[in-house]
Amino acid sequence: MPELEEPDRLLLQAAKLTEILDVVVSDFCNEQRVSGEIAWQMIQGLSDVRLERLRGESSSK
Repeated sequence: MPELEEPDRLLLQAAKLTEILDVVVSDFCNEQRVSGEIAWQMIQGLSDVRLERLRGESSSK
């Protein structure tokens, strides 16, 4: 099987991550009685915070 080029590999990884997130968000919404829109807004905010931390850590090295 030929090795995938980087963009193709990233697309496959993004698709897999999306599948996982969809299941987790669905379960969270059902258990916590939260709308999908609110859950995804939370993820967006948390992602922004996490990225800031990661960028801060990498720039201090």
